[in-house]
Amino acid sequence: MPLSLTLALRELRGGLAGFRVFVAVLALGVGIIAAVGSLAAALTAGMDANARALLGGDVEVRMDMRPASAEELEYFRTYAEATGANRELRAMARTADGDAALVELKGVDGVYPLYGEMKLAGGGALADALAEVDGVAGAVAEVEFLARLGIAVGDEVRLGDKVFALRAVIDEEPDRTASPFSLGPRLMIANAALDATGLVVLGSLIGHEYRMRLAPGVDAEEWADGIQAAFPDAAWRVRAYTGGQPSVQRFIDRFGAFLALVGLTVLVLGGVGIANAVRNYVASRNETIATLKCLGADGNLVFRIYFWQVGLLAAAGILIGVLAGAVAPMAAPPLIGDDLPVALEYGVYPGALAMAALYGLLTALVFSLWPLARAREVPAAALFRALIAPPRSLPRA
Repeated sequence: MPLSLTLALRELRGGLAGFRVFVAVLALGVGIIAAVGSLAAALTAGMDANARALLGGDVEVRMDMRPASAEELEYFRTYAEATGANRELRAMARTADGDAALVELKGVDGVYPLYGEMKLAGGGALADALAEVDGVAGAVAEVEFLARLGIAVGDEVRLGDKVFALRAVIDEEPDRTASPFSLGPRLMIANAALDATGLVVLGSLIGHEYRMRLAPGVDAEEWADGIQAAFPDAAWRVRAYTGGQPSVQRFIDRFGAFLALVGLTVLVLGGVGIANAVRNYVASRNETIATLKCLGADGNLVFRIYFWQVGLLAAAGILIGVLAGAVAPMAAPPLIGDDLPVALEYGVYPGALAMAALYGLLTALVFSLWPLARAREVPAAALFRALIAPPRSLPRA
C-alpha cells in the first residue's frame, strides 16, 4: 500500500468532524441524478417491453381525411394475421339536459385491441359494452368525461344524430400513448355506430388508423419500408413498434434532463460547502502537516495524503447516492404510478448510475483541489505561523 494511503487511513481514525456536509451534499446530488437516470431508463425499458401494446400493433398506418383504398387494404392483409381499423376525431357530446363537452371520439372494430388489454372499471368485455341493446348503442368513457358533465354510468349522451348509453368507465386504454395530445376526455364507440352519428362526412377532420399483427417471420421495419416503396405517393404515416413512441420518449428525456439539472445544481451549490469543509479540515491539520514536512515529507506526499482522505470520503458519499438512486424505480410506482405512461421495468441500470457517480466525482475533485493544493505549497515554517497568520499564497497551476 502506498505510504500516502497508509498515513491517510491512520489519520482518518481520528474522526470525520466537519465532513458531514461534504458527504451529505455528494450523497444528495448524486442520489437525485442517479434516481432520475434510473427512472428514465426503467421507463424506456418499459416502453420497449410493451411497444406493441403502446402502438396497438406490430405496425400502424395512419392517414387523415380518407380511408384506405381497396388496393391498400389488400396489401395490409397480405402480410398480417389480423388487421384492425379504428377512427378518431373530436366531437361534442351532449346530455339530455343540453350540457356539452368536447371529447376525443374513437370508433373501434371487433378485433380491438390487437395487443394489450382494454380494461373497464368493474370488469366486463369491451364488445359487450359497445353492443347495441334495444336499438341503443353503447359507449365507454374516461372518468373525466362523467365528472365534466355530471353524469353516471347508465345515462345517455348524444353524438351527432345518434344517442348512446354510457355503459362503463375506461380504466386502461392500452394504446392511449399512441396519441397523447388531447383536448378532451376519451369517448369510445363501435365503428358501425360512428357511421350512424352523421359526423363522418366529406371534410371531417378524422384520422384513420390501421394496425396490423404481422404473420410470423415478417419483420416490422421491413414491412414499413416495403409499403412506402409499394405506394410512394400515398399520404400516410407508417410506424413500426420498434420505433417506440417518440412523443413519450421526448417527455421522458426532457423530464429526466430537468431533474438531472436539479441534481447538478445541488452538487454545484454544495460545492461551496465541499470547498469550505476541505479548507477547514486542512487548516485543522496544520500542526500535523508541519510535523510531516519537518520529518522530511515533501509537498507531493502531503497533497496525496489529504487527497486520499477527501477521495475516500467522496467515494462514501457517492456510494450512498448511487445506492439510493438504484432503488428509486422501485419506490416510484406507489408515488406516481398512476401518472406513468407505462409500467416500469425494474432493474439496475449501470449507465445511469455511472453517470451520476462521475458527476459526483468531478464535483468533489473540482472543489477540493484548490484547498489541497494550497496546503501542498506552504513550507513547514509557514504552516506553524499559519496558526496566527493564515497564508495567502496561490497554488501552482
